[in-house]
Order: sequence, then C-alpha cells, then structure tokens
Amino acid sequence: MKKKKIFKIRFLGLVFFAFTLAPHPSPLLHAADTNVGTVGAAFLKIPAGSPRAQALGNCGVSVVEGSEAMTINPAGIASSQMREAGYSYLNWFADYSGQYVTYIHPVGQSVIGLNMAYYGLENFDVRDAEGKPQYAMDVKVRHAYTTLTLAKSFFLERLLAGVSFKGVLEDNYTAEYKNFVFDGGIIMKLGRRLSIGWAGQNFSGKKNQVVRIQRLGLGFVLSPFLTVIGEQKTYSDRKARLGGGVEFSLPEEVLQVGRVTFRAGYTGADSYGRNYDDKTLDSLGLTNVSGWTFGMGIYSAQAMGFGMALDYAMVPYGALGKSSQLMLKFQF
Repeated sequence: MKKKKIFKIRFLGLVFFAFTLAPHPSPLLHAADTNVGTVGAAFLKIPAGSPRAQALGNCGVSVVEGSEAMTINPAGIASSQMREAGYSYLNWFADYSGQYVTYIHPVGQSVIGLNMAYYGLENFDVRDAEGKPQYAMDVKVRHAYTTLTLAKSFFLERLLAGVSFKGVLEDNYTAEYKNFVFDGGIIMKLGRRLSIGWAGQNFSGKKNQVVRIQRLGLGFVLSPFLTVIGEQKTYSDRKARLGGGVEFSLPEEVLQVGRVTFRAGYTGADSYGRNYDDKTLDSLGLTNVSGWTFGMGIYSAQAMGFGMALDYAMVPYGALGKSSQLMLKFQF
C-alpha cells in the first residue's frame, strides 16, 4: 500500500498562475473580480510566439501579422505573401520557461499555419504536512499546445479572417487536463491608417479547464514610422482590461540594410513590490515597475537572400523579477 503524503508545493509559480498571468485589479475593483485565477490553462494568457505583442502591453489584435499572429489573432496570417518559419524562447520567472515553433504557408488567396509550444517548471520546493523537505525531482509541471490555423483575405486585403483549432495540455503533476478548443478572429483595414481587430480564443473547452480570452482593439498609423494601438482584453475569470502601446521604426534609409523598431506598452496591474536581485532591472531603473512592457525588433530583407527578423520583449514584475522573450523569424 502506497504511503499517502500531503505535499505543500511552495514556489513563485503559484503567484504566476493566480496573479501575474491574470493580473488582479486594484483594491477598488477587487470585489468585482473575485474569480481571478480560478480558470485552468492560465498559461494561454501569455502572448507566446509574439514578442511584439508582449512588448506592446500584451496588445496587438489589430496589427499582428505573419507567424506571430497565431497566438493573438489568427486572422493576422492572412496578409502573408511568403512562407515564414519562426522560433521563440520564453523565460518567465520562478524557473518557468518554454519554446515555441511556428510555420505558415500561403496557398492561393488563403494561408495555412501550424504552431507547437511546450512550457514547464521544475525544481519545486516540496514539503510534507510537517514542513519537511521531500524528494522533488519527479515533481514537474508541463504545459503544451499545438494549433492549426486557416486564414483568408478579402476585398484586396481590406478584410482578414481566420480560425484556429487547438489541442491544449495542462499537467500540474497532481492532475492532467486535455482539451480541444478553437479560436477565431477578424481584422478590418479602414483606409491606410486605421485597422480594427477582434479575436476570441479557447472556446468549446470544458468549463473552467481552459481560460477564454477576447480581444478588441484598433491600430492607428500616425506616420510610416509611428503606430499607436489600443486594446481591451477580457478573460473568462475577470472583467475587461484596457491597454495599449506605441511602436516607432527607424527609416530603412538610415540603416540601409534593414529596419529597427522600438516598442513600449502598458496594461494596468497592481504593484508587486520592489526588486533587489535583478541587476538588469536595477540598471534600467525598473526595480519597482509593473504593468509596463518594452521591446525592439530588427528586420532585414537582405540577410542571406531571404527576410529575417529578430524580436525581443522584456516585462518587469517588481519583486517577482522580469519576463523576457526572444523570437527569430525567416521569410522565404
């Protein structure tokens, strides 16, 4: 007969699931959002595979394009004219990290996309009911999903529409959940400057096992070098949140070999305290910052005969540390 044990798994990942992935509101609004963190598969709130969206305050439903669009708005891949492959590495905090790969392929007026992601957390501090340390090598958390996306453009790419079919795995060591869900989205381009986007994600999953997400936003091109976006995000375990970002690109004529873009964004979040350990946050003066996001991207159409892009995002979370994501994309 196996000896029954009661484990107390203490790690910052609990904060990660219950609070950071779905940042709780200010105390004035707390009573209205008592369900924050009560729905499963919270890792799907991370804008994995899109450092651009992460750097823009986890916004971008109206502007995402190419392979980065699949985790934000599946309609975004419909504008792709070339095949594109991408690889992303996400380093969250509390040793949570993972990898993401994607590929999109235009077929006539339609585009097909496929992505796969795997994230995990190991090295827990595991203790029994009396607080004594236990063997923890076998205590692991595994999160994964794979997605098939179909998208198409209409009216000379003024209207983009897409749908995704996704298999989701959440293994939290004590329980494992598997779900099949679908996403849908549209992007409407009103002239050359304004675009409006909507996306609904993770529908048809078992109740409370997969968090549902809805995004509604707009993007406005102030100039060929400056874009401003605003977005409302609603999760099935909380009320809507507003956020936005700005993106500034250096003219290609300045660098002659490509385009460099700087990004910043904000979505309201509570304070997570002051960080005293991260040297990067200290050097940037971000030790007591939460809600703000930053990033940059480099794109060149002349690298090794095909298009290549490198995107990076960094998000400070006060005492919890910082999140960073790096993505490399190729167009051919």
